[in-house]
Amino acid sequence: MKYIIFDIDGTLTNTTEIDDLCFTQAIAATFNFSDFNTNYGHYENTTDSGILNQLSIERRNRPCTVTEIENFIDCFCTLLEAAYEKQAGHFQEIPKAGKIIDTLARNEDLRIGLATGGWKQSALFKLQCAGINIEECSAASFAQDAFARRDIISHTIEKMNKRHNESPELSDIIYVGDGNWDYQATQQLGIKFIGIDNKKLAHINDIVKISDYDELEQHIGLMTLTS
Repeated sequence: MKYIIFDIDGTLTNTTEIDDLCFTQAIAATFNFSDFNTNYGHYENTTDSGILNQLSIERRNRPCTVTEIENFIDCFCTLLEAAYEKQAGHFQEIPKAGKIIDTLARNEDLRIGLATGGWKQSALFKLQCAGINIEECSAASFAQDAFARRDIISHTIEKMNKRHNESPELSDIIYVGDGNWDYQATQQLGIKFIGIDNKKLAHINDIVKISDYDELEQHIGLMTLTS
């Protein structure tokens, strides 16, 4: 049995640009922060919860309260909804992403999961806008579950293990992502990584990269033979 776990922004949905824009606007509106680093890949944890926690500690010497996080999520999702009404083209799927989820979910030798650094509410909204059905996914974890991406992925693995009463070898777990932080998380966990071929991963030469989801099944098959 193999687990295939997907990131969302930039991996299943082509929403990274609009997500970053609305996230930045929500930070300014909710916390009244200004002049903060909007290159979110430079934060210790490139997740929504990790970024907010780091900013709050740096600016206010304390973490966010539960109420503050809830207010932020409400503001962020409102901004995303408004953006979708005006620019639905920014909420499209990565070509063939929905199709590959459906295809893999029908394979009895695979289990499908999601692990994203985004909030549950915003992630589900973007997937819905992109027309991607995740009903067949075994488990999903979000920014609410942890600050660090490795811990979010681990949370999904634990949920999948519990649901299916299985515990596959680490070599049988594959994470599909689009960022260097995704790759680093898999290195920390000791699981395999398949990257979406883009400039964020251009400097990493020793990984499998795909430019089309038609290639994914082939690489999973190669991994099956060599694991």
